[in-house]
Amino acid sequence: MRPWLKGLAMRDYLIVSVVLASLPIGLVRPYYGLLVYAWISYMNPHMLAWSFAQSFPVAKIAAISTVAGLIITRSADTSPIRHRETIVMALMWCMFTVSTLLAVNPTDAWPQWQDTSKLIVMAVIASMLLTSRERIRYFLLVIALSIGFYGFKGGIFSVMGRGEGMVWGPGNSIIAGNNNIGLALNMCLPLLWYLASEERGWRKLGLYVMFGLSIPAIMFTYSRASFLTLLAVLLAIVLRCRHRLALICLALAAIPFVMPFVPQKFWDRQATTLEYETDGSAQSRLDNWQFCWRVALDRPLTGAGFQFFTPEMIERYDPSFGVTYAGKAWDTHNIYFAMLTAHGFPGLLLFVLLLAFCFLSSIRLRRQVRYRDDLKWIVGYCYTVEASLLALIINGAFVNMEYFDLVYHLPAVIVSLKLIARQILLTTQPERVMDTAQFACAAN
Repeated sequence: MRPWLKGLAMRDYLIVSVVLASLPIGLVRPYYGLLVYAWISYMNPHMLAWSFAQSFPVAKIAAISTVAGLIITRSADTSPIRHRETIVMALMWCMFTVSTLLAVNPTDAWPQWQDTSKLIVMAVIASMLLTSRERIRYFLLVIALSIGFYGFKGGIFSVMGRGEGMVWGPGNSIIAGNNNIGLALNMCLPLLWYLASEERGWRKLGLYVMFGLSIPAIMFTYSRASFLTLLAVLLAIVLRCRHRLALICLALAAIPFVMPFVPQKFWDRQATTLEYETDGSAQSRLDNWQFCWRVALDRPLTGAGFQFFTPEMIERYDPSFGVTYAGKAWDTHNIYFAMLTAHGFPGLLLFVLLLAFCFLSSIRLRRQVRYRDDLKWIVGYCYTVEASLLALIINGAFVNMEYFDLVYHLPAVIVSLKLIARQILLTTQPERVMDTAQFACAAN
């Protein structure tokens, strides 16, 4: 083997070795196994390799290690299972199973059912293991740094190339496409900002740098939906900042200096948002959504299952697609239509309920702890989760990321925050019987 090929292969061996070395840690300390799983799931380090590591089941190995560690150590808190967010995720898994049993493409549906089952199981396990402020902090730090790595990398690429190139995600991961990495970075921005405000020293600086570089990285994915979502997320962050007026003035003052560095093709791309009638990409999405609606009407209760967009289905429900959009890959480009088509109206309802419950629980939790100085950190985390979910709700209307880990880890964080807050309120304010009883009802 040539020396340079050996150098490329060494990266594969290094990544696989790190994952295998983490197995004993997960067996003894499941929480650390969860952190390894989060690092692999969000950063996809195996996709940065060049050979066999790309197909090596690193995330599954980390998940198995963590689950086995829970069984061996019996260290999990099972109380999250009784909360409505967790119950909805369990019902979603049941719906996924039913739709897979009746899928139109069972050969490809079952492998994705396995991956999605792993995703939900690990989200529930996360809610069991995130039993303290420090554990939640480190868990979110791993997520923010893992996704933020691509914001840092993509931001440098964009600045050095003056925005002429397009930012992509790693390999063939769920965040590989330009639209997908744009959504992931938009969901990550609130995490980077809030965690930076909580950290000190080089960690604070590093998180702020990642936050700043993620902005041009999102812009130069050239995803129109991601850019619009970026504006909404930045507005949500600024409105929650203590020095919001100073930040707004600073941003306005920076615009004249930044504008000359933004290439004209970026603005040309954004202008097509207002001209969707003549834009082929926009029209193809509208046609795809009509396809999804027709399938859903034919299979309203169970959907068509995972990987439903087979040539036979396209020929049956949208035979003109191959002629009108020759050479263009079919995609739902919408988390809501994707859920509806794959899992029917019950699946879509459960998905929307999961997001709604997260918002409701977060708002109620903020109200419960707003007068407690020792619990102000919970308020910060609640705002962070809300802003991240806002990015999903807006950006997800134009890209299919319904099986992205963060979509299910954020509800797990909310459940953990509710349990921590309830425990502290019950133990430090026993005389406030009415308040704590109301909190217990709100938490469930």
